Amino acid sequence: AAPAPAEPAPAAADEADTVVLGAIDHLTGSMASVGADALAAKKMAVDDLNAAGGILGKQVVLISEDDENTAAVGTTAATKLITNDNVVAIDGPHGSGVTLAVMEVLEQYGVPAVAHGCSNPKVTASGNPWINRGILGDHAQIQILIKYAMESYGVTKLGFIHSNDDFGVGGLNLATAAAEKLGIEIVTETHQVEDQDMSAQISNLISAGCNGLLMWEHYMPAATICKQVREMGWDAQIFGSSGLSDPPVFEISNGAVDGAIYTATFYASNPDPYIQDWVARYNELVGRMPTQTAANAYDATMIIAQAIERVGSLDRDAIAKEIRNTKNYKSLKGPMSFDPATGDYLGNVYLIQCKNETKSYEYIATYDLNTMEQVS
Repeated sequence: AAPAPAEPAPAAADEADTVVLGAIDHLTGSMASVGADALAAKKMAVDDLNAAGGILGKQVVLISEDDENTAAVGTTAATKLITNDNVVAIDGPHGSGVTLAVMEVLEQYGVPAVAHGCSNPKVTASGNPWINRGILGDHAQIQILIKYAMESYGVTKLGFIHSNDDFGVGGLNLATAAAEKLGIEIVTETHQVEDQDMSAQISNLISAGCNGLLMWEHYMPAATICKQVREMGWDAQIFGSSGLSDPPVFEISNGAVDGAIYTATFYASNPDPYIQDWVARYNELVGRMPTQTAANAYDATMIIAQAIERVGSLDRDAIAKEIRNTKNYKSLKGPMSFDPATGDYLGNVYLIQCKNETKSYEYIATYDLNTMEQVS
């Protein structure tokens, strides 16, 4: 059973004329482009909902807050949305560090959220019943990537480089465990989030004899590392986190991300007609192709809306439970569900490769999340 909130949020009155949803995104700073993509998709989802009659016959209002990609600002944003704006639920946050902090606010006030970018395993291992993750966790991504590196590229000694934050350190712990399980040697290097020169770390991995590189990075350091790897003449196959899915990596890396492989839950070239229709609409509305972040953010708003409809009221506790009951929702990632016990993502996992010539992403394979084996 969900713990009673320490300070109950203001009641979301069923007789209200609107349904108010909250959005928390990185809208300023180095991750601003990620936040802009997410917020555009959330607004698109709200427009789609309102065009179809709203939620429970009421028009939907979206109130957005910037978390500046910091935990302190994120908690302030969440508190404001709940206590001042009286939101029913929140779409976001994105980053793992911000989400881990905001989760405490959600539990304090008893307000549900679907986070659309965080992948740190602590998020859904916490036992917090108010948070759900609409994206694949790091544990599965890392295991699939290392397995693929060994089987398809003959990697025998893997270099691993990560940022020194919740996201990167979480990845390090999981990569170390996965390497031990799979029987591959791993050499690790780290850097501060704001660092722009990773040549010393790359040099160490080259000197150690690594013949493959796995990065657990946000998009900007990921692109920078790719650029410096190639400038230093290292031709190892590069693997990475979903930070590679953000199009700025092509320009920032000067094309050096070409051939890099990452795991994803969404790719814009997916031939599914529903996905292609949404991609075309997003492209026309926003003026650029949608990222994985945009797709996840759109899905999160729609999942919240459907849970409210199934509940038939604005009771936050009931909505939180119903979000967890989401099963085989037709998402932009394919059919997806939440683990009822943890709120973790259950659905498709794709291997994707960066193609610099077309500034696009090419599908490689689909993996089963339960078996971690390639299925197509």
